[in-house]
Amino acid sequence: MTTSPGTAAAPGSGAAGPPPAPEGSGLPVVGSILDFRRDILRAMHRGWRDHGDLVRYRLGPVVVHGVSGPELAAEVLTDSAAFGKLGADNPLRLILGEGLLTSDDHESWMRNRRMMQPIYTKQAIARMYQSMAASTAAQVEHMARGHRSGDVVDIHGEMMRVTLDIVSRCMFSTDVEQTRDGIGPEAVEVAVNYAFDRLQNPFSLPARWPTRRNRRFRRVMAGIDSMTYGIIAERRAAASAGTVRGDGAPDLLDMLLDVRDADTGEGMSDREVRDEVITTFGAGHETTAITLTWAFYLLSRHREVLRRVQAEVDEVLGDAMPTPADLAAMPYALQVFEEALRLYPSAPIVPRLARQDTVLGGHTVPAGSRLLVNLYNIHRHERHWDDPERFDPDRFSTEGRRGRHRFAHMPFGAGPHLCIGKHFALMEAHLLLAALVRRYEFRHVPAHRVVNQASITLRPRHGMEMTVHTRSRAARAG
Repeated sequence: MTTSPGTAAAPGSGAAGPPPAPEGSGLPVVGSILDFRRDILRAMHRGWRDHGDLVRYRLGPVVVHGVSGPELAAEVLTDSAAFGKLGADNPLRLILGEGLLTSDDHESWMRNRRMMQPIYTKQAIARMYQSMAASTAAQVEHMARGHRSGDVVDIHGEMMRVTLDIVSRCMFSTDVEQTRDGIGPEAVEVAVNYAFDRLQNPFSLPARWPTRRNRRFRRVMAGIDSMTYGIIAERRAAASAGTVRGDGAPDLLDMLLDVRDADTGEGMSDREVRDEVITTFGAGHETTAITLTWAFYLLSRHREVLRRVQAEVDEVLGDAMPTPADLAAMPYALQVFEEALRLYPSAPIVPRLARQDTVLGGHTVPAGSRLLVNLYNIHRHERHWDDPERFDPDRFSTEGRRGRHRFAHMPFGAGPHLCIGKHFALMEAHLLLAALVRRYEFRHVPAHRVVNQASITLRPRHGMEMTVHTRSRAARAG
């Protein structure tokens, strides 16, 4: 019998049984928890290779289904009646609250999404370009002052620094030094690792217990909340007093405080604004920094691609910093970033919860079980990608995109929950990649070990050590 994916399973309908499970991979009681904690991507890749696009795992008492095909992912990410976001037990809520990324209440999610959508259109994001450009110029100057040609630098650390500065300027009209103590790379790392460990391990101790790790996490979150709520209170007080801030140009926080529900005229509460601020910091900071890190690593290993990017950037920019019009004239630089997103999706796993007994890909998926849509596997699916491990930015040329399944590449998610900050991230990354390629060439240090570390994000476990080489004017002139 052929059953279409995503259809509700009728009792006694004779539908096919559960998806296959890796033989011998689950231990008594804990199931596949240890395999997932050691390397979730490796464990799920092995299951996909051996058993196909839908694989069943057991993590203690929780049943988890790995989804590794675009066709099945399309069903999971668009059928919100059958597949919803994780509920109150979603550990990301400990960090993000109930913002757009984590809310499982469709009505409140839709209300806030509708209110916020005008803030994140291409046209609205374009108005933030000058803030992004100022951060980018500051990063170029920072590297010029701090590093001589040939010095070894951690490119991941540098990208985390500049993307934090960009989101700080765009969100709060302040630079990185004024937000680092509250929402800096160290705080992000502690929070993300804590949430991911809890996501993988249903036997985690309750967050309220006074363990050393719980106390550290609470200290980090107290710092984030203190800074965020403090700035929100200052802005509301200034608005009540009619005080004009700085040059009067609204930043993202101003716009979040100004949004109104079209039906009720109500704005967002302090808690709702806080949740969206923290969500935006994550989307506009770590994820972009990670993918830029992988992009520079890939360019260092594929010199022919690097030379092509350099030629494009040199022809368009010369010695100037990029303008918005310049970005449009440098499509190959953006293609490099998109191909890096394919090979190293910054958020490699999208979790969902089965709301009802459902048939997916001809197999039953019981209500209450979890689904992990694995973008790392989907972006390497041989039915949809020719030579999928090869780094080839031409996959994202106008011709290269033609005819591709629209769920074969979805680093920003897909369906109604497509990341609202997509345009922000792409413009930010395009600008940074072009500006840094214009001035520098980064070469991976051969002795440095590159290892994936999959948590909520896909970062290099040991950072990314590269030598930085200043390009001469003669080289840029060809």
